[in-house]
Amino acid sequence: MIKQIALKLGNMRKAQDFIVYPESRDDGDKVLIQSDKRIAQIDTTTGEGLLSTGKGGHQGFMMLNSMSNPIKIKVDQATIDLITGAKPKSGDAIGAGVFLA
Repeated sequence: MIKQIALKLGNMRKAQDFIVYPESRDDGDKVLIQSDKRIAQIDTTTGEGLLSTGKGGHQGFMMLNSMSNPIKIKVDQATIDLITGAKPKSGDAIGAGVFLA
């Protein structure tokens, strides 16, 4: 089962269910989370991150580009712990019949 965490970040009015993407070797300490309406990238060491504006329909990776004017956010340590605890690990299901190697 895919883990979801309810978060309210930046200028969001209500909490939304986010999924946490698996670690990428290229991103270092940055983690990517996405809901139906928002996407965010957060640095787990500093707590600083970028949050999409929520405008323009489905929020994909391009909404974190500087040309899309993402919102700068600061996340507390409790939220960082919640996010890192929900990261998929080897053997976890990340989709229907899809498992992380």
